[in-house]
Amino acid sequence: MVINAWFKKAERHIDVCDICFEIGDYDYIVNSCFLAMFSVIKAFLISKNLECKTHEGLIYLFKINFVDTGLFDKDLFKFYCKTKELNTEFFRLNLDIFTEELACDVFQKTVIFVDYSKNFLDVT
Repeated sequence: MVINAWFKKAERHIDVCDICFEIGDYDYIVNSCFLAMFSVIKAFLISKNLECKTHEGLIYLFKINFVDTGLFDKDLFKFYCKTKELNTEFFRLNLDIFTEELACDVFQKTVIFVDYSKNFLDVT
């Protein structure tokens, strides 16, 4: 039940991207994609009854419990980490790096990340 709620939250973040593409708000697309993947990772941790108080802790727990064990795709995890760094630029208001091309790439890979995760956790 809680896992599905985190996936619904991820899907809402992805849905926001459609509106942002229409208005050219590319920085917000990257931010929304980051939040979608963050929500999915929260669902993964909940699936193993793991909890943490910081984002760095979340990444660490996900890495050692899913990536390092070979349960989760390493390239998708690297993509999440790269998007996390891009999201830092969003908060620094370094918005000139957020192009349409970058937003499209991040969006497409985020959809893959979420779909892969749904299959892994058997979420409908």
